[in-house]
Amino acid sequence: MDLKLESLSMFTGIIQDIGTILSICRNESTLKITFATQLNLKHLELGASIACNGCCLTVVSSKSELKYNIFSVEVGPETFQLTNFLNLHVDSFVNLEPALKVGDSLGGHHVTGHIDSLCEILDFHETIKGFFKLTLKIQNKFSRFIIEKGSIAIGGISLTVVQLSENNLGEMIAEIMIIPHTYHNTILKYYKKGMRIEVEFDQSIKAIASLLKSMLPNYIQARK
Repeated sequence: MDLKLESLSMFTGIIQDIGTILSICRNESTLKITFATQLNLKHLELGASIACNGCCLTVVSSKSELKYNIFSVEVGPETFQLTNFLNLHVDSFVNLEPALKVGDSLGGHHVTGHIDSLCEILDFHETIKGFFKLTLKIQNKFSRFIIEKGSIAIGGISLTVVQLSENNLGEMIAEIMIIPHTYHNTILKYYKKGMRIEVEFDQSIKAIASLLKSMLPNYIQARK
């Protein structure tokens, strides 16, 4: 099946608003979630893509209210497995970013809105005044997709991996520093130890890892 370029959505990981859930309608296997936001209504047209906690979703309805704009998305079963949407409730806060348009500035890094995994927060604490360190456990199968000083999207936020290590079980541990602006202007301030949060690994690193995985065995065989 051909994939048309115009069907692709792209984000930067720069959160533009913290939305509030107004309602959640549960059907047999789907959710319809309605948000209040201060995003401009032009970003919320029917069919528009919007990243909610880093997950690319489609606007199915929108309208303007006195203080806020209102929009709804629908969430299916596959998305439940890689996000926290089933744990959200009315008044929950969500990171929001509309899809990039031609000519927009790429302030963070290339984020697709396709979540790779839910990763556990091992620690989250203030280091010096206003600065925080977030420590995540990365599943072994994703270890090849993450490097020190590389980019990572956590809850839709473009962040930088400061340090990688292994624990005594051989699991990869990633440390990410959070600056005051990011802490106060995203839902990071509500994260707690033990939570599992949405993670998307850097697309460029995933592409290189995939290429090496497919080409390296042939290269080694050819060298014999």
